[in-house]
Amino acid sequence: MNFDHIIQMHGFNPADFRLVRHGPVEIDPLDTFRHDRALFEAYQAFQIEGRFKNAKYIACFAPHHGTQALFLGVWRIDGEVRPHSRAPESQLALVERFNWPPEGSYYTLTELEAFKELSTRLVIDWGKAAVSWVQKNTSKSVVAIFPPHSIAEFESYAATLLMREDLVEMSRNPTNNHTWHRALRSVNGIYCITDMRNGRNYVGSAYGKDGIWGRWSDYAENGHGGNKLLLELIEKKPDAVDHLQFSILEILPANSTADDAVAKENLWKQKLGSRIGGYNDN
Repeated sequence: MNFDHIIQMHGFNPADFRLVRHGPVEIDPLDTFRHDRALFEAYQAFQIEGRFKNAKYIACFAPHHGTQALFLGVWRIDGEVRPHSRAPESQLALVERFNWPPEGSYYTLTELEAFKELSTRLVIDWGKAAVSWVQKNTSKSVVAIFPPHSIAEFESYAATLLMREDLVEMSRNPTNNHTWHRALRSVNGIYCITDMRNGRNYVGSAYGKDGIWGRWSDYAENGHGGNKLLLELIEKKPDAVDHLQFSILEILPANSTADDAVAKENLWKQKLGSRIGGYNDN
């Protein structure tokens, strides 16, 4: 199946579309889409003049694995304002940080309800021309359509990068995320929690029942997992929990003891300086 088939199944003409794969240079497309929709929509509304040419709709994607792209949604192009300095003040304020030149266009965009069911679930192969981030070609292969309330398939421990909301989804819907549960329950290891707003880290270890998932499920429940400085952070700024990213630093051998795990944890704390500039207080 190709993406143009998806468009046709929803009653639209693929010729009216441009595909847009937002890059991670100025924003993290997926994280911004999830947590700051106003900024995301403003970001894609400001373009060089004629960027979308005669298109009626844009189908937007975030980078995924390799040359793949994760579908975010479809927006109808309702109009184009030139120069973009004539855009609404509220929109200009959102993108002021980028210091874009005043030339260009501001597109008024409306997200379509029809495609929301596939948002963050459908993956296409964008192809090798990733630098060509706006394309007319809609016949790109659909690589996967994940089940509702899933966070895609587990790939590897080294590639694991999850936000706290992903852990919540995994906790609430274990069946649709069974590959993650199986993988994370089967190993012990050293993990890192990164505050994506400021880069501060927390290093922890998981060596008890249900492995890494046994520990991460605590964060799914309350965001802080009982860690003192994370608890203080979330009490002070409740929305901080939405910006916590979880990764795995090291998988421990099956015969490792609790003492081995703590020793490795302390070594990683020293390597990353998480006691000095992070959220570890011991």
